[in-house]
Amino acid sequence: MKIKPALFLHIQKTAGTSIVDLARLSYGSDNVVSHGDYLNGRTDDELEKIVNARGKAPSDFKDFPFVSGHFGFDFARQIMDERFSFTFLRNPIERVLSYYYFCKSRDPKEFEIYALTEQVSLDEFLQLGLKVPAVKACIWNNQAWQLAHGYGNSDGRNILCFEPEEILELAIRHLEDFSYIGFAETFEDDRNTILAALGIVSPEDKIVSNANPGRPTSKDLPRSTMNLLEELTHLDRALYKEAWSRRDSFLKRLIRRKLRIWLTKANPLRTNLRAYAIAILN
Repeated sequence: MKIKPALFLHIQKTAGTSIVDLARLSYGSDNVVSHGDYLNGRTDDELEKIVNARGKAPSDFKDFPFVSGHFGFDFARQIMDERFSFTFLRNPIERVLSYYYFCKSRDPKEFEIYALTEQVSLDEFLQLGLKVPAVKACIWNNQAWQLAHGYGNSDGRNILCFEPEEILELAIRHLEDFSYIGFAETFEDDRNTILAALGIVSPEDKIVSNANPGRPTSKDLPRSTMNLLEELTHLDRALYKEAWSRRDSFLKRLIRRKLRIWLTKANPLRTNLRAYAIAILN
């Protein structure tokens, strides 16, 4: 079976690198766009310049069969047609914790955000996320921001240009524009569903990239730290709750889409089954 073209809106620390690594095995590395490839050349390591960097024209990637990256919805929407599009969400508090400890484990000379996490405690980092615009762009309701508008957008509008209510409204609305929404908490099941839709055989072995399993979890934290995390993720938590409540509908929509493709092929029996099958799924 021919592998289908895909678009993956990769929100940081949602198990996305594992998907990209699998894509490289199936599509070939030269056919995969990932992480920061969508940006206009190598960005400066300064945090403010990275989070406000403009993306290349999405049309530059139309010939790549697998396009992924830390771009937001405004970038993604321009090349979603004719592709299987998907993203992953994650428990918002655990995502922020994972992001902090991931940055802390990296070479501080590579990016300013890595150096910053070397210098400050978790609580100090979270407080910066409420006050400093460049840090806020990385951790303040980042999942909602990416699905509402996000990085690499075409109009130069950053997260400060939107009211919080507008960000959440747009993010929830845009859930319906994707072929499928996966969750880090059900990663293997959702990964296998996505790979099957793309025409890729799921791996037998568990493949997890960029994980930091030894880090503290929310269960290990004092109430004062949890208060900061909850303040930083109130939109993300509302988005996650809404997306999780629609989890069955995402799967039904995918099945319905596959059925429509199968049933539209010329065959009298399929034609008779079409209305019956769609009626069941609805």
